[in-house]
Amino acid sequence: MKATRTILLLALLAAGCSTKGENSALVLTKVLAPKGSGTADAGPGSVQQCTSSPGDTETSFLLIGPDNFGSIGVAVDNRLKNPSDTNNILRTNSADFYVHQAVVTYEMAAGTGSAPAGSTPPASGGVLNGSSGTVGVILFPSHLTGVSAGAFIRATIHLEGTLLDGMTVKTSQREFLIEYCGTPGCAGNTCL
Repeated sequence: MKATRTILLLALLAAGCSTKGENSALVLTKVLAPKGSGTADAGPGSVQQCTSSPGDTETSFLLIGPDNFGSIGVAVDNRLKNPSDTNNILRTNSADFYVHQAVVTYEMAAGTGSAPAGSTPPASGGVLNGSSGTVGVILFPSHLTGVSAGAFIRATIHLEGTLLDGMTVKTSQREFLIEYCGTPGCAGNTCL
């Protein structure tokens, strides 16, 4: 009986320490709406550059209209230790994180319509160990449809990629809200 309790207690402790397959040293800290510089649709040769930075302010929710693709910046804090300090043979840093895709699930939080199916959109960016950086993700490559204006969608995202040594890793998860505003231009941000 005592051994059963001990085994049960150890199993509960092990489950409490689980990171659910995610790397606790790769933390998603913010989901950001990109900012634009330059002019959109100003004629031939005009360029609008959309950027986001880990220092940008995160909003309570992202406002997206039917003319937006959901282009976001995800801030990643790479807390991995540089292994070259302890590896006397190779003395190389393999802790830089390079993203190849995002994994996103959606659910309706308020309003009518059906939430988009979960997706694995491509993502691009890299974050050096011991630093923070942003990774670009397009949530809705073919626009968001089937949702009423004013509806809120809860999204859960994590990023997947590799370290320089080839190891496949995942970041922590981050939840955020999306409000669908329903008319073209209503988001007021052509970068989204």
